Amino acid sequence: MKTKFILSTVVASLLLSSSALFAGTYQDSVTSKEAKALHNPSSVKDHSAAKAKVEEANSREAYLAKVDSGEFKKEVNQEETRRLQNIIASAVQTHKHSLQKAPKEFMNGLNDTINALQALHANKTQDAQKALSAATKQFDTALKANPKLDLIPVADNIEVTSFNGDAKLIKHIKDSAVKLLKDNDTQTAIDMLLPLQDEVVMRTQLVPAYLYPKATKEAAKDLKAGKKDAAFKVLMTALSATQVDTVIIPIPLITAQDMVLEASKVEKSHKKEALKLLTNAQDELQKAVLLGYTHEYSKSYKEINSKIEALKKEIHGKNVVVKMYDDLLKSFKDLGHKHQKAVK
Repeated sequence: MKTKFILSTVVASLLLSSSALFAGTYQDSVTSKEAKALHNPSSVKDHSAAKAKVEEANSREAYLAKVDSGEFKKEVNQEETRRLQNIIASAVQTHKHSLQKAPKEFMNGLNDTINALQALHANKTQDAQKALSAATKQFDTALKANPKLDLIPVADNIEVTSFNGDAKLIKHIKDSAVKLLKDNDTQTAIDMLLPLQDEVVMRTQLVPAYLYPKATKEAAKDLKAGKKDAAFKVLMTALSATQVDTVIIPIPLITAQDMVLEASKVEKSHKKEALKLLTNAQDELQKAVLLGYTHEYSKSYKEINSKIEALKKEIHGKNVVVKMYDDLLKSFKDLGHKHQKAVK
């Protein structure tokens, strides 16, 4: 429990995007001999429990000191915050544009269907009949205008999980988790790995367009025959027939793309700044690799990293970087499309 508490403090600081990974003071509830051993192990060298506590304290303190060391810290500045906000907004916008827009008539019919269901629940049969008639008319109009209507997006849910740390920190956390797993400290390893997400998750709820006019017509027929419960069941079945598509966009990928784009704009007048941006873009790509977002597209990621490396070498060479930037940004765009299409 103590181990889990200490490491969960580190986990919490990561989730809160703290610039310094605070772990608190190591406190131990041991016997007087064990407490003495923490300061002078040799004085109780035959006390096995005390020796175990000493080893535990040393390993935890070494881990916490390493995680909190300067090489792993990453200050969150206004520029990074602005960049993150912009790239998330861009990813969401691109995703929305890729979806088939729901026709106004279909959405009106969906609202009328819900109104019919509510009227049935309130025993307002006539209101239910009117709503069903209106819904059927709207659905028929929508399908007549576009007979190929299939799955219609009706709701979106967007979740953003941002990891504030560089590739070195991710690697260190993973390596530490592996050691804990080898020691069978599985629960602590799980706590350590939980923050290792840096992604935009977009879930889209879709409904089958062809199903609704059939349902409203059948419900109207049941209602006319006095089968109110049957009509209610038909509408409930139709409204519950939804599909949820999930698209996961790695934030490091779109961050790297944004950095390359920015480098292309400042390269002529600020070569050092462009080089720094390209190096940071490579770190973002490495983050994506370490976080496991690339296993399906590892070849594409490696190609992009190689192109960035070649571009860095060419910045101080001949003036052919414009075409190299264009080619690199196209590679980013193609890879982004692959992620967008990877519906789960």
